[in-house]
Amino acid sequence: MSETGDVAPPVDLLTISRTVEQALARRIALPERSWTDTTTRQLQGHLSLLLLEDLGDTDIAPVRELHRIAYRLLDRHGRPDADTPPLHAYEYMRALAAVTRSVAALYARGIDGER
Repeated sequence: MSETGDVAPPVDLLTISRTVEQALARRIALPERSWTDTTTRQLQGHLSLLLLEDLGDTDIAPVRELHRIAYRLLDRHGRPDADTPPLHAYEYMRALAAVTRSVAALYARGIDGER
């Protein structure tokens, strides 16, 4: 719960998984830029939501590194904008999807009691 009393929406691992799968699917050609931008925004939302959750022991080096990468990808200064070439925007989306998949796996492990 935030200071304003807002409650974060529940984590929907099925939706997150579907978005990640779509983003990481093999393609012959680059998708439309509008699709890349929409999928990127969805992934940013999924990753931001997951990072609000208890993901277990952050003292473990690989988990710390995953957090660092996730926050770097979400940093506004590193995000693609309208002037970013389509290939770079697409590569950013795929990197975001890969990290979101890893963070979702940490979250899933936690709710399954494997921490």
